[in-house]
Amino acid sequence: MENNNENLTNQNNGNQPGKKTYSAGLTVGILSIPCGLLIAISGWILGIVGIVINNKHKDEYNTTAGFTLSIIGLVLSILNSILGVYLSFK
Repeated sequence: MENNNENLTNQNNGNQPGKKTYSAGLTVGILSIPCGLLIAISGWILGIVGIVINNKHKDEYNTTAGFTLSIIGLVLSILNSILGVYLSFK
């Protein structure tokens, strides 16, 4: 019975079996996307913090999803900042 449970948990971890997903980095990455769209400075902060957190724990945990979401949130907040500056000068 334990062998079946181990196989199920390893299937959920993506391409790195034996590593658990780091939930703090994933949470920050998820939060950086809507914050980057609504308030650009908070997206910058959460995106950078998410990248740093995920890089810090990449040896112990599977951090690819959190890292990717943090990058997306950071890019969206950069685009939001550029659009805001453009619209303020227009």
